[in-house]
Amino acid sequence: MCNTLNNLGDILWIIVEDSTEPTWVVSNILNNCGVPFVHLNIPTPSSEKPKANEPFWFRPKGILQRNLGLQWLRQNLILGRNKGVLYIADDDNSYNLRIFEEMRSTKRVSTWPVGFAGELPWEGCVTSKNRSHITSMWSAYKPERPFPIDMAGFAVNIDLILKHKHAGFNYRRSRGMQESQFLLDLGLKSWKELEPLADGCRKILVWHTRTSEPLLTLWNKLESQGVIPPSIDDWP
Repeated sequence: MCNTLNNLGDILWIIVEDSTEPTWVVSNILNNCGVPFVHLNIPTPSSEKPKANEPFWFRPKGILQRNLGLQWLRQNLILGRNKGVLYIADDDNSYNLRIFEEMRSTKRVSTWPVGFAGELPWEGCVTSKNRSHITSMWSAYKPERPFPIDMAGFAVNIDLILKHKHAGFNYRRSRGMQESQFLLDLGLKSWKELEPLADGCRKILVWHTRTSEPLLTLWNKLESQGVIPPSIDDWP
């Protein structure tokens, strides 16, 4: 993340460690990175940590950490005076720098496709022929969600964060609903309100990248049924 963000200007990196106190390792990286940062920390309760026999996706991650980051924004920024866009990044994603520049134009909430998400080669928005507005969402995991998108696939104007002070994340939400409930709490009602980026949702500029094979169970099922995904540029 440091190497990625170092290529950008006018950015503040809020990093929240899952720990009882800031660790030397992370502090050292941040102090030598060169990117303006805020270093916070809060531990995940032991009751919410993954168990040895559970798959990595079984429990929500970063709930308290994300909420602490939102709290910092609300305590340090003033509605109408401070301008910006919030993006919740993760260290298991790979980014094309272009997406960071594009999201600066976000009026309320913008979105784009994410590679290797939702057990598909890509998941996210599909636009009209002129690419001006979203006509559907390509998703196989709980596609009935109000916002069937990945956490890496949207950005929020800071004004919404400051106006809706109780919007955040919760351990008790059903699996796959963190993104949807967060956006509902910010005052949105449907994915139709989202602003398409990445060339009208035709480019993949964010990828989930792990050191293991991507999970494509739902895609394999759809492919066996002859389902053809929406077209997207530059797909191998």
